[in-house]
Amino acid sequence: MNDEVQLLERIRAGATDEFVELVRRHQARVFAILSRYERDSHRLEDLAQETFVKAWRGLDQWQAHAPFEHWISRIAVRTALDHLRKRKRVQPEMGFDELGEDVLDWLQAGEVAKELPAQDAREILDLALRELSAADQMVITLQEIEGRSVKEIAALLGCSSVAVRVRALRARARLKAALEKIEQSKP
Repeated sequence: MNDEVQLLERIRAGATDEFVELVRRHQARVFAILSRYERDSHRLEDLAQETFVKAWRGLDQWQAHAPFEHWISRIAVRTALDHLRKRKRVQPEMGFDELGEDVLDWLQAGEVAKELPAQDAREILDLALRELSAADQMVITLQEIEGRSVKEIAALLGCSSVAVRVRALRARARLKAALEKIEQSKP
């Protein structure tokens, strides 16, 4: 039995103060996962706290044969997915004027081949991603940005590899359409 399994067993047996050690060990991973979906540092901290609260409440569901890191990662991904769904419902649409002058100049010039600074490209991608459902955003982010395999995504989302492939294909098509919509809406 490794050190982490022993730590988890002690926590389950009532040594609740030791949960802090578990948070310390996994907070970097949780923050790394969540930061792919939220850039605001305050919301990111809230999401991380929510992830660890969910882990605390569901600790009896963790099974010793599976690495805790995978289990907490799955909770973080689902917390991010819930956040994206909620944000999609309440967030107003962003106008082009809110993207900044450099992005506006690029869109108006129609110079698609011109290299955009990374921050500007990220803002345009964020705008296009907002057009997608939370589930589509999740699959695109996990596969295209984080570089995870179909098998890993299926395990994180709790679905089949075929379902992940189909969703990824459809999500990429929707993302392409959203980017084309942005391109066409230039003045």
